[in-house]
Amino acid sequence: MALRFEASYPEGLCPGWSVIVKGETSSNPNMFEINFLCNAGDQIAFHFNPRFSESKIVCNSFISNRWGPEEVTDTFPLKAKEPFQIEIYSDPDYFHVSIDENKILQYKHRQKQLLAITKLQVVKDIRISSMEITKRGLY
Repeated sequence: MALRFEASYPEGLCPGWSVIVKGETSSNPNMFEINFLCNAGDQIAFHFNPRFSESKIVCNSFISNRWGPEEVTDTFPLKAKEPFQIEIYSDPDYFHVSIDENKILQYKHRQKQLLAITKLQVVKDIRISSMEITKRGLY
């Protein structure tokens, strides 16, 4: 697992925070992940996983030592070696994901203790040109 970015936010990343990842993939990408992690154990509140070989995006949560049911979208606007911008915004109920300013999915929070989501991680086949993590407030 190639770690590309990791940041901790002890005050919590949800709700009301926006994460914008700008970058591009390699010429022959397999997948990459953006994970919102909890401060307790190895829980993943939100796992965002574009899979190039399958042309789909898989989202899930790893809570209480097990993966939940996958949520899959066939909307796949990413292409190898092309720049992109992914924004993930959290409100009290959902993670909202946009790619290049087009909303592609929303994912209902499975981790009910939103303030426990304190770490952001980006791994695997991605080159990051910029990261922006801002408190936007709720709307």
